[in-house]
Amino acid sequence: MSVNYTKYQHIEKWGSGEVEGINKGTCYLFYKIDGTNASTWLNEGLQFGSRNRQLSLDNDNSNFMKMMTSDPRLKPMIEDLLKFLQNHTNFIVYGEWLVPTNIKRYKDDAWKNFYIFDILDTNTDCYINYDIYSKWFDDQYPNIKYIPLLAKLENPTEEDIRALLPKTGEFLISEGVGEGIVIKNYDYVNKYGRRTWAKMLTEDFLMNKKENRSQKKVAQEKGESIERDIIKLMTVDHVLKEKAKIMENKGSTTWESKFTFELLNRAFNEFFRDNWEIILKKFHNPTINFQVLKKYSDDFVKSIIL
Repeated sequence: MSVNYTKYQHIEKWGSGEVEGINKGTCYLFYKIDGTNASTWLNEGLQFGSRNRQLSLDNDNSNFMKMMTSDPRLKPMIEDLLKFLQNHTNFIVYGEWLVPTNIKRYKDDAWKNFYIFDILDTNTDCYINYDIYSKWFDDQYPNIKYIPLLAKLENPTEEDIRALLPKTGEFLISEGVGEGIVIKNYDYVNKYGRRTWAKMLTEDFLMNKKENRSQKKVAQEKGESIERDIIKLMTVDHVLKEKAKIMENKGSTTWESKFTFELLNRAFNEFFRDNWEIILKKFHNPTINFQVLKKYSDDFVKSIIL
């Protein structure tokens, strides 16, 4: 059987309709690390992919293919990966290639490594259970790195999962917390007939992401820097509060994408209504471009709910 590039599934935010009920049953909770999505499989030799495409040395992604095929430091892992895939030619291995994105607090020796988080059996179109592949690697392929289990829980509540967020800094992080948690239920199929996973992110990561997005998108003109600084006053809690109000008004227990437009407007309007006096005092009666400010507000809200 010839295996071709297959894009990895999108991981849905906890609380969305796409993962409603995923916590009913046995849930595997994993550390979510902040690199770039990568994959490898066997098809006339090792092939490499990113989140959206197959890679080549001329069209790489963050030097993933180049380093995996030429860095002596990674040779033991590559040799074990090749042996593993030769024994399982129908598998695609997915993982995180750890390069700097939002979180820069990983340990020095953690960078530029490939950490496996899923294996797809293309014959069955199902993912291999962690209990199975972790034993394979430990017993037969010790040079393969994989993301370890944070916790295995039966029917966890949101509070059970959220309580583990402070522990996300225990894997690869030098200080503070990590990106968040990935929740997998290998028996779960959502109401649309799709098998998917959920994620719960730390507020520290969301704030880093907000800051980095703003820095990339904001031009250097003085007029725009005011709006960039103002929107830093918006918090994750503010957005989640407005989101909860909308769900309550709609009589819905899960978030639906059709509510997004209302949330974008409501979050912005309520933020400015609650903070306009603080803004005037902190920024000395500034001249504000509300179109730019609204754009930054929308970007922040989307970073939390999408």
